Amino acid sequence: MDLRTFSERVKETGRAMSTSALSKIENGDRRVDVDDLTVFAYILQTTPAALLAPPEGASPPTGVPSGQFNHEEIQVWVRGQAKFTTEDLARYWKDEYFSAVSSIHYYENLMMQYTEDGKGNEMHRGTYEERLASFRARRDAARVRLLALDPDALPAPRDDTADGWA
Repeated sequence: MDLRTFSERVKETGRAMSTSALSKIENGDRRVDVDDLTVFAYILQTTPAALLAPPEGASPPTGVPSGQFNHEEIQVWVRGQAKFTTEDLARYWKDEYFSAVSSIHYYENLMMQYTEDGKGNEMHRGTYEERLASFRARRDAARVRLLALDPDALPAPRDDTADGWA
């Protein structure tokens, strides 16, 4: 939407802001305060957190050390799901790891049902295989990051289960 329309929508919320002020914000010549942020999120039908979080590949927000946290960790920090502490990030990745393992078991069970009853729809089977591969990749990524944060975070493998961790 153009700046004039956006300015009109800002005024409709009860916060007056000129087109010139919006242009300065857009060009990085004016900072956004919390009130601006909430109005912008409302108008754009998103959340303030979504506006604060940098897009994939962008540098982290001001004050966050570059290269210390990955994009997902910055996203969950902005949303208030985790603090930038080893303990809290390890908790986040452990939750992600076990969520992925749970999904893997769910889709493995679906695949077994298709095999056992012989009534499996090949279209669904392909979808389930894709989802299974996606959750396995997610599990592996979560395991790598979790173990980098806390080498003792996961138990040692007990057997040769599909995910290697029980």
